[in-house]
Formats: sequence, structure tokens, C-alpha cells
Amino acid sequence: MKRNGKDGSQQQKQIFSFRSYISFYTRFPIPWWLFIASLVFGLVNTEVVLAISKYVIQINKGELYNGVIIGYSLLTVLNAVIAMFSNLCGEYGIQKVTLRARMLLWNKILHLPMREVERRQPSSLISGVVNDITQASAVIHMIFSTVASIYGFIRCCVEMARFNAKLSAYMLLLVPLAVGVFALVGQLQYRMMLRRYESLGAMTEFFSEHISAAKHVKAQAMEGLEAEEGLRAIDERYKADIYYAFMEVLQVFSNTLYTSIGSIAIALFGSDMIRKGQMPDTGINDFTTYKGRVDQYQAEVLTHYQTLKGTQGALQYVGVLLDGPEEDPDAGYDLPEGRAKEDIVLERVSFGYDPRQPVLHDLSLTIPAGITTAIIGNNGCGKSTLLKLLQGIYLPDSGRVWLGESAVDKVKLSQLRRRFGCIFQHNPLFSGSVRDNIAYGEKGEVSDEAVAGAARLADADGFISQLPEGYDSDVGMSGALLSGGQRQRVAIARTLLSDPEYLLMDEAGASLDHKSDMTIFRAVREHMKGRTIVVVAHDMRTVMEADHIIVLNSGSLEAAGTHEELLKTSPTYRSYLELQGFALAGEEAGQ
Repeated sequence: MKRNGKDGSQQQKQIFSFRSYISFYTRFPIPWWLFIASLVFGLVNTEVVLAISKYVIQINKGELYNGVIIGYSLLTVLNAVIAMFSNLCGEYGIQKVTLRARMLLWNKILHLPMREVERRQPSSLISGVVNDITQASAVIHMIFSTVASIYGFIRCCVEMARFNAKLSAYMLLLVPLAVGVFALVGQLQYRMMLRRYESLGAMTEFFSEHISAAKHVKAQAMEGLEAEEGLRAIDERYKADIYYAFMEVLQVFSNTLYTSIGSIAIALFGSDMIRKGQMPDTGINDFTTYKGRVDQYQAEVLTHYQTLKGTQGALQYVGVLLDGPEEDPDAGYDLPEGRAKEDIVLERVSFGYDPRQPVLHDLSLTIPAGITTAIIGNNGCGKSTLLKLLQGIYLPDSGRVWLGESAVDKVKLSQLRRRFGCIFQHNPLFSGSVRDNIAYGEKGEVSDEAVAGAARLADADGFISQLPEGYDSDVGMSGALLSGGQRQRVAIARTLLSDPEYLLMDEAGASLDHKSDMTIFRAVREHMKGRTIVVVAHDMRTVMEADHIIVLNSGSLEAAGTHEELLKTSPTYRSYLELQGFALAGEEAGQ
């Protein structure tokens, strides 16, 4: 997987500007006091380093007096202690920033419109939270480190100039060379970091998707092909890491080259000054002590620029994601109470996951309130899509969905979705106990009696009681420790516990045997009596029990009415009955 391909990368570069990159850090609180403390320790440490340099010069001259040795030793220990506290504050601040940036990104993902989630793919979003966001803290720490480094650079330059102004002037002429080299490396590093994190995201997405489908890979005996596909994903990451390693080597080489040029210049100009009597015999060695400190701080300043560019590349995906569309569940009008007694109306609705390929075409229909409505149609005709539109999971490309007199796209989504309960063909369970999964979504404490009551309605109490720890038994990741039918019963119990005003059932009995399916369906209808149930099903025995039936054909309404009415008006309905062996003429179709 490549995140949106080359075109997507180009789009990201256009959208995620440097200004957006900086504004990213205004989105969450930053523990400034930790970074300021780290800066203060760094500034103090600079003065300690300069004091140590003076002792080093005395030692190099052979002035090994007790005061010199003791002073050098004490300052060296003090330098280590101050550096430790500086690093401690900085690292703690870094982890705080990473924590808050991850929380920001996770909250954004939770509020992404469903189209964005499906376009970006979940495993790509996982990579953003787990990998990309770790670079968020680098910039804040870098800013304060840069201030300390600039201060150290200036102080060391001043001390170096005091020692020998003429030779210092020669050294400062090399600074533009260093700036140019490091700027070039920084631009290259931005591209390398962007490629590195794109390849990491691609590899994470590949393994997340294919490991979760391991049983299907084995069932199809595709291990050999999957090994090749995995190797390609690994190879992309390998190439990106090679480029990154090359950039690190180039950075070290740039530092070494600059230092070497400086040393050569000191040797040339310094030796000439010694011959002319403008500097003592030990002058080159003494001057090099200060020059080493200057090089250290200069390298830190320029390396921070490279870090900035590299981090911008690493956060490219995160920045584009945060700048993207967001769903506000509390925006809009309050949904009036008592909507369950009003019809659901679709008014000339058209919709497509890709707007160029619509699934629903100018669809108008009514789902009567307070009864059970079944929706049937061929695969891909928009049955499941219609249910998602009712909840506002997606919004129509044109037309409107009405809940009574309230337009779904105008009311608060949080209120709208709480009115609906949904049971899908494949319902996710979360790691934890059976009890936790049934009570998922409920606010406040849920009594054991309420959980058990919902389980009995879903015909789940029997198998749950036989589990080793009953309702406290672990279901495993995604419910892996339960069978498909058991997972479905737990999901049905979870939905019934919420006691919704509207119940949407999308092939809810697909994982159940027919007897269990009909038993649960009838129990649910009895429990939801007087409320609206919408059922998507292929089993005509379930469909015929509905009070109202809607027939979709290629995204359009073919017919709607009771079983008897559709026998006369819908060829598609009649064909489904015939395919499943139901009599149409001379007998009751329900026999």
C-alpha cells in the first residue's frame, strides 16, 4: 500500500505547508516549563563548559597546580550533573508532547467522516498514531536546544575572539560554507524522512491487513505469494532506511569536513602568526580548544535545522490528516423527542461511495413508523448503504433523509445515532469480558440483571453460562475465542440493551442457524413492539414476517407494500420467492 500513491503525496505537499506544520503545535497544550527548565540548565552548562575550557588550556600548558586540578574535576562533575537535569527535563517534555499529540490525532480519527476513514484505510491511520506522531516532540525540544546552542555559540565566539581576534575572523569566514552545506543536507533529509515514513506506513498497513487475514491465506494455500508480497513491502522500507542511513552518514561527513577545513585553516594561519611572533608557541593548541567548542555549538544549531526539515517530512501525513474534514457530532439542531412515532422518509436521494459511481439513484421511499420493514434486493443495490444513510454515517450526494420533520443532515448526529440500534452481519467485539461487550456504549453503571436480560432476548444466556467464567469470560481480540454465532448473539444483546427507538438489522441472522435466527427475530420484534424495525435480509421467511416490504433494484425503488401487494406488483419479489421454493399460485406463499 502506498498512501494515496504519488498523486496523493504531491497533494499532501501542496496542502501541508510550513505554516500548517508550525500551527500543528498550537492544537494541544505544551509543557513549556519543562523545556524552559531544560533551556536554563543548558545556558548554565554553557558557562560551566567555558570555565572548563580555561582549565584545559592551563593543563595543556603544564600548569598542573592543585587548584587547577581540583577546579577542573569539580566543574567536570558539575557539567555532567547539569547536563543530566537538562536532558531529564527535555526528555520528560518530549514524552508529554508525544502523549498529547497522540491523543489529538486519535480524537481526530474518531471524528473523521466515514468516507475519509475508508479512503485512508484503518491500518494507515494506525501507522499515523503509532509511528509518525513520535516525531511531533522533536521540534519543541529543538527550539529550546537551538536557543541554548546559539547562546553557547556566541559566548564561545566572544571568548575565542578575546584570545585571538585575527584568527577568529578567519574562522568566521567558514560559517557561510557550513550554513550552505547543512541547508542542502536539510532539504535532502526532508525528502528522505517523507519517503521513510511513507514506506513505514505502507509496511504497517500491509502486515496489519494480511496478518488479520491469516486463516484465509492458509485456506487458499497462498503462503508463497504472500511471502513475495511481504518481501516487496519490506524491501520498500529497506530502501528508505538505506537512504536515511546515507543521509546520516552525509551529515556526519559534513560535520567532519567542516571541522577538518577549520583545523587546516588554523594550522596554516596560526603557524604563520607564530612565525611572525603574533601568537605564542602554544597558541594553536589553545585556540583549538575554543574552536572545538564553537564547532560543537555551530553543529548543534545547523543540525537542528536538519531535524526541523526531517520532522516536517515525518509529520506530513499527520498534518494533512489533521487539516482534513472533521465530523462534529454535536453540531446542528436538537432532535425532538418522540421521533420513533414518525416515518423515515428518503426524498430523491442519490449516493455513491465514489461520487462517480452512484449506488442509489434518485431514491424516494417511506419507512413507516412503529412496524417492521424488510428491504430486499440484489447484491450491490444499496440496501446496507441505505441503513448507513439513516444514521448519518454517510450523507447523500443529493436529496435528503427525513426523520419525521427533522432532516438528518441538520440535527445533532450524537442524538440521532443514540436513537438507533444496529445489528450488522459482522459485528465487532472488543478485547475484554462478555459483560463488557454487552454493556459497551452504555453510560454509567449497568446492572448484572440488565445484561443478563439482554442476553436472554438474544438467546445468548445459555452459551454464556457454560463459559468458564460466565459473563466475565474473555472473548479474545475481536471475539476470536467465540464462534461466529456466539459473537452475533453478544452483538444482538449489546444492541437490545441500549433499548433503541429504531432498530436496524443488516443480515443479522447470517451467522445463525435458521431456528435460532427466527427465534431471536421474533423475540426482538416482541421486545420492540410499537417501535420501528428495519431489516435487510435474503431469507424470504424473515422477509415475509415483516409488516412492510421494500424492493430495491439497482439502486432504485422497484416496489413497496405488503407481501400480498408485492406478489402482484414486483417481479423481483416473485423471483426471490420462486428461487427459495415458495409457492406463488394456488397456495399461500408462507406454507
